[in-house]
Amino acid sequence: MKGKRVKLLVVDDEKDICSFVKLLFRKKGFLAYSALSGVGALRLAKKIKPDIALLDIHLRGAINGIEVLNLLRQGLPDCRCVMVTWDKEQAKMKEAKKLGAVSYLTKPLTTTQLLRVIDAVAKGIRKRG
Repeated sequence: MKGKRVKLLVVDDEKDICSFVKLLFRKKGFLAYSALSGVGALRLAKKIKPDIALLDIHLRGAINGIEVLNLLRQGLPDCRCVMVTWDKEQAKMKEAKKLGAVSYLTKPLTTTQLLRVIDAVAKGIRKRG
């Protein structure tokens, strides 16, 4: 990977998904981190200041992915957020876009689809510096 190493924060309450996605992107040259909850994601984001957050909308616990998106965009306005969910509800998609999500993916995802979207977001980040 040329230029800046992009920091990716993967947020999903399923440990296997976090582990797989984190490993996938580390192999691609990203600095990849993961969190299993909204609270954990916000704590980690404050520390690492990710360039991209891949957020599952439906997280177990006190804070869901939409709330994480909202709080991340307030505290880290340069962080690009990509939402992921099983839910194809248009209202959720519109809410995520309104709050600043750059993309919205529905599960099940293919590895190719995930790589394409995150690489496109990362390309824009590398260009700006």
